[in-house]
Amino acid sequence: MSKTHSHFRAVVFDMDGILIDSEPLFRSVAKQTAADLGYTLSDAVYVQWMGLPPKAVEAAVVQSMGPEFPIETFRERFSEHWTTHTDLHGVPAQPGIPELLAELQARDIPFAVATSTRRNHAERSLEMAGLASFIDVLVGGDEVEQGKPEPEIFQSAAKKIAVPAASCVALEDSSVGVRAASSARMLTIMVPDLHLPSAEIAALARFVVPSTSRAAEVVLTLFDSR
Repeated sequence: MSKTHSHFRAVVFDMDGILIDSEPLFRSVAKQTAADLGYTLSDAVYVQWMGLPPKAVEAAVVQSMGPEFPIETFRERFSEHWTTHTDLHGVPAQPGIPELLAELQARDIPFAVATSTRRNHAERSLEMAGLASFIDVLVGGDEVEQGKPEPEIFQSAAKKIAVPAASCVALEDSSVGVRAASSARMLTIMVPDLHLPSAEIAALARFVVPSTSRAAEVVLTLFDSR
């Protein structure tokens, strides 16, 4: 086993944008819901909300859209639109992810999910994407005191699989997620959504790759000695 890779023992995945292809749908539903309420939501504003835990998202929405923005109505209508769409169309897994999870299982490499999404919503999405059977360990955004960009959710996921955080590889698509994973001392692979990362975020991530398929290849390369 190489000295470079020998200390990696587990993988921790973000969910939205990494395990499931939900970010374009989230963005579409958020824009539709804002339009229902007479507001315009731009990609530049939406990207500021990505990866944040539920309470922080709502605070960011109000900050972005203004103090008169009807956040409670937005929350309710967003949930209705999301449920209606996913009931009809499902939630797709990201390319290369089912194969990666199966390969990690075959190699007895532990992995966990650390998502800002509330646990019950995350479990529903993973089930609809056909990934629930792979996932034994999940930490939801409603199960930690401090959400991303703080490292607590990644530290909690590592603890649940009994692997030191510094021995984990993390996969993330958002800047706040990269901050959280790197603060937990995990080697971080970023698959950017919407915008390329800033120089600061790119420096925190060990790898910045264009797709989840490519990220899967990098993960398996890191564990090739297993």
